[in-house]
Amino acid sequence: MKRVLLSLFLAALPAYAWAQAFGELSSLSGVPDIPAPAAALPPAAPVQGQEEQELRQYLPPDNNEPGFEWPEDKSRGENFFYIGASGTYLKARPAQSEELQQGTEKCALEANTLYAATLKPGFSGEYMTVKLARPLPNCQMTEGYIYMAHVSSSSAGGAWELPRNVRAFLDTLAYAEGTNERYNYIFTFVTFNSYNDHPRIRKCSGGLCSTAAGRYQFLSGTWDGLAPALGLSDFTPPNQEKAALEIIRRAGAYKLVSKSGVYENFTAALSKLNTTWASLPGSPYGQPTHSTASLWKHYKSALARY
Repeated sequence: MKRVLLSLFLAALPAYAWAQAFGELSSLSGVPDIPAPAAALPPAAPVQGQEEQELRQYLPPDNNEPGFEWPEDKSRGENFFYIGASGTYLKARPAQSEELQQGTEKCALEANTLYAATLKPGFSGEYMTVKLARPLPNCQMTEGYIYMAHVSSSSAGGAWELPRNVRAFLDTLAYAEGTNERYNYIFTFVTFNSYNDHPRIRKCSGGLCSTAAGRYQFLSGTWDGLAPALGLSDFTPPNQEKAALEIIRRAGAYKLVSKSGVYENFTAALSKLNTTWASLPGSPYGQPTHSTASLWKHYKSALARY
């Protein structure tokens, strides 16, 4: 666990990003290092008595690079959520543990089934909040919580609107960052429940301090640089996806990501993004990184799910 936490610690410099990976990281092999600008050399490791270092994150400037064209709201007033390949439950309250999950009131939701809702689904922690348009069979509940990872799509929008190559690439990026399916992580594994705004909680560990949050570990300053331009009014999972895609677009990597099923495109996209997400191979800042091979393996596994 100690090694995992150490791998989280981000290190960044003016205008450059560190959204460091959770989990066991392996060193880069076979990919040449990208030289860092002289002004972007990583700071020395903190020593006892040294002032804590505030981490910063690079946000590429806006430009005319192509990106994903998010569709307009296609629900036409009809709100819904679609359960994926595995059945799940509508719960009266989120389960904080397996023990609580066994005791909480819940109703079964069938796999590969579309459910009508009276409101657009919302989000709370790891869960989607829904209000059914009609009761379930043999169940009195009409509203509650669904584990977000079990939802294939909904009228709330999100990653499911993306092409499968792009979605698999984002899954791989989240894997590298150690967040995987979690949109409510804060630096050092702390979680939050409300998506009303970036949590803006500053956490320090190992002499490093950060406000990194969300599936893609946005710093609050990075989020503030993206949200107004994109018209994002909250920090909900769909908006986190839009912000991550905007960074990819600005970095000139979207075309590569959209064709990332080809290994050469996959590796080229990583090279364009590794000065923003330091968990990626070839990052020039001296932090632990995943190997290209491990990320490619995860990407192929993610792609096979879609």
